[in-house]
Amino acid sequence: MRESGTTPDPERISGHQWLREDSRSLQQTRRGLNLFLYGIVLVFFALLGVLYFRFTTDLLSVMMTLLPILSMTGNLLMLAGAIYCRAVPAEADCRNLLWGVIAGVCANIIFSGFMYSDPSLMPMPVALLLKLVGYTGLILFALFQRRLLLYVDRPDQTGKVTILVLTTALFLLGSWGMEVVAYLELMEIASITIYAVMLPGFFTYPCFLGSLKKAFVPAG
Repeated sequence: MRESGTTPDPERISGHQWLREDSRSLQQTRRGLNLFLYGIVLVFFALLGVLYFRFTTDLLSVMMTLLPILSMTGNLLMLAGAIYCRAVPAEADCRNLLWGVIAGVCANIIFSGFMYSDPSLMPMPVALLLKLVGYTGLILFALFQRRLLLYVDRPDQTGKVTILVLTTALFLLGSWGMEVVAYLELMEIASITIYAVMLPGFFTYPCFLGSLKKAFVPAG
């Protein structure tokens, strides 16, 4: 006698099962989230160092050596984190977003490489484009987490992602827009003002990221 209905696919993994089993996939994803978090924290401190130069030249040689290392290490950690996060199950339907994240981090690496070596080699339109791709990558990583939260049935945490996307758009894309306005000479905007708008975005991002990754601890 034939059974009615369809036979469930044994290969499909539910979000609850994924968390409960503490599989290698989950371990790699959590490692990826941690690496991305550590990376953006280092980038934030590198940006603070750049702002430091706006007020003083003390420890110039030390900072000029340290800042490129912080920035590049941070971006490489973020790249590794995004790659590790591709271990999420296909059922989560969020892997494709990570390609955009990876592209954004690669844009940051290229931008940082030029900025800390010889900024004059990079035309301003190219620098602005790389920044836009990098900021977009951060938004895509937030959206990746939103889909992952829905997959593990944690819709209660998605509100944090909404705030994260809004603050990223407000501060980072806002500062980018100010740079475009300054470049086109539509309005005179001091670089310190642009940094003052940008830095809160890089501060709030790891704060929310650290809170969100707690949702992916193995279920008891």
